[in-house]
Amino acid sequence: MMISDGLEQRNPDQREIALLSPDGNILFFRGSGDPGSLIQQGKLNKVMVNGTTVGTIYVNRWESTEDYLLKKYVLDSMRTSSFRVPVFTGIVALLLGLWLTKKLTQPLNRLIPAIQKIAAGELQIRIPVTTRDEVGKVTEALNHMAQQLFRAEEVRKHLTADVAHELRTPLSIIQCHMEVIQEGGRDIPPETLLPIQDEVIRLSKLVDDLHQLTLAEAGKLQLDRSPTDLVPLLDRIIDMLKPEAEERHIDIVRSYPAQKLNAFVDPNRITQVFYNLLINAMRYTSSGGRISIRITDSSHDESRFASVSIADTGVGIAAEQLPFLFDRFYRVEESRSRHTGGMGLGLAIAKEFVEAHQGFISVQSEVGRGTQFTVYLPCAGAEK
Repeated sequence: MMISDGLEQRNPDQREIALLSPDGNILFFRGSGDPGSLIQQGKLNKVMVNGTTVGTIYVNRWESTEDYLLKKYVLDSMRTSSFRVPVFTGIVALLLGLWLTKKLTQPLNRLIPAIQKIAAGELQIRIPVTTRDEVGKVTEALNHMAQQLFRAEEVRKHLTADVAHELRTPLSIIQCHMEVIQEGGRDIPPETLLPIQDEVIRLSKLVDDLHQLTLAEAGKLQLDRSPTDLVPLLDRIIDMLKPEAEERHIDIVRSYPAQKLNAFVDPNRITQVFYNLLINAMRYTSSGGRISIRITDSSHDESRFASVSIADTGVGIAAEQLPFLFDRFYRVEESRSRHTGGMGLGLAIAKEFVEAHQGFISVQSEVGRGTQFTVYLPCAGAEK
């Protein structure tokens, strides 16, 4: 026997229930579906009276309609959120990725025009460094590269111009003497060839000095460095210049430290440095003057140096000329020719050779009181 409450319209939110007798007959059923389906798939509970089973109840759910609707609402909300959250997260991730990509590529996009200008030969360009990250390091590397390329280009241009200028005069002298010899049509006495030989020697020395200077400026100067005692090195140079100093009545005063002070240098290159400085001092010191040589132990930027100062009592150098003193072919007195004042390479070579040893050179001068050059060379054991 089946009893119904008359609610025949199907409502998915309605609770279905079936009551069965102990022998399996349906005593009561409420719902819009099939009682057999509810019995097979529903939840059951036995009805006990005094320990005896009097029936079995089948339901599709035990919670009330209100509880069911609340549960259904929560589950539907969770399903909706589980869909919305990934979509929202994906959109945010996409926008964040686009923003990061633009932020990361924007500095690189600013570098591209500068790189193109460097490639086109505009080597004086400098890119502002605005960050300290990898992009900033790349910018600093590009600036350093452009600076090195510019310096190399300037060295090439200066070398070409200087060689053309300095070779013109000796070549003209040789050409003039050769034309005289050819026009003479007679035997050539040895004294006629001496001026030509002098100019050839001068040309050879000029070419060699320019070659060494160019190597030093390009950072390719070969150095055979070893711990070197500067006292005997300077004494040998002084002995070479002593005859000229005595002839001109120039007194050379030496002041050496009590303890031995070794510098980590190439003795041959440093000999040329001090020879050039002493020759320069003697050239500008008048008869009866004095040249003072002093060796001291000094420090600079937490590094230990052997400093050698060469001071003269010559005419001195004006302050406005000091910045150009180490330029190649620069002469303090324009009236001096290469025969009376040298070729103007001695101080440039001295500076480049000292810097090739990771040292540095300074100059102090006062017109009418003399000039002092000071060379700082890394001490043995303190070399970089």
